[in-house]
Amino acid sequence: MQQYWWLVSVFASFIFAMYIFANQVFKLKGSLVMIYRGIGAAIVLLPFIPLIPGVADPKFYYLCLVQGVLIAYLDNRLFNASSRFGAEITGVIQPVSVLFGFVIWFILVPQQFWDLCQNPWRLFLITASILGIVASVLMLKKNPMSRKAFFYLLPALLTVTALDLLGKKLMDIGQDNVLGAIFYYSVITSVVAGGVNAIAFFREGNGIAEVLRLKNLLFAGIPIIVLILAMYAFKNYSLYLSENPAYVMAVIYSYPIWILLANNIYSHYFTSKLYARPNRLVLLTMMVSIIVLILSV
Repeated sequence: MQQYWWLVSVFASFIFAMYIFANQVFKLKGSLVMIYRGIGAAIVLLPFIPLIPGVADPKFYYLCLVQGVLIAYLDNRLFNASSRFGAEITGVIQPVSVLFGFVIWFILVPQQFWDLCQNPWRLFLITASILGIVASVLMLKKNPMSRKAFFYLLPALLTVTALDLLGKKLMDIGQDNVLGAIFYYSVITSVVAGGVNAIAFFREGNGIAEVLRLKNLLFAGIPIIVLILAMYAFKNYSLYLSENPAYVMAVIYSYPIWILLANNIYSHYFTSKLYARPNRLVLLTMMVSIIVLILSV
């Protein structure tokens, strides 16, 4: 099953794109979205706790708490960056974090690097495909970054990298009970990150009525909860299957392809103007890079 890590990652990428696209269509406050994806997801999961056995290693739960705090910090940092520099600029964080993760993982697990060095062509193809995917995503977004924005977003970039690497570590700890690991990861991080964001939401002067408004729940809250839980499941399972989290994230963070497709379909049927289509060479580079990565790993 481990050779199919890429297929699970593709599903995760598609779901992540739909989550982003749903936020784009419904245009909810970022803090309200975070309550749905945090507290809302936790409320859905909590009744199933008696049915799903936990992970034996207590370190798993401590690291999940850390992961939840990091997620809450990242959300806050990205919201502030969006207000200061624009929403588009924050899009460079995730693809660039793939490069950070690719290098740092080999520092943490040097044996994997030395194993790759035994086959220089494989090392070259994997490195080239990672660079190709990251470069393609950045060119698709077409959002230049100022030096000021870069240094403001650097902590968020490092946080994204830490989240991805820690996610892989958590799945390794829970490998004897991967269902329980994915479930309790989702519960704990949702409660922690959702709780922090709920505090921020209510401190802004918002009320519980906005959270429970039927229109928000039916057309945004429920879809967001379903999508984020599905994304958690596919992302963490692909991390469990893959030997290097950077491979998984390179595929998942190619989600702009799906968003471009959704934008054009949506604009074709619901508006009179189609979104601009990206350079075909960029798309071709990205697709070839993804295929080479899959075949090389």
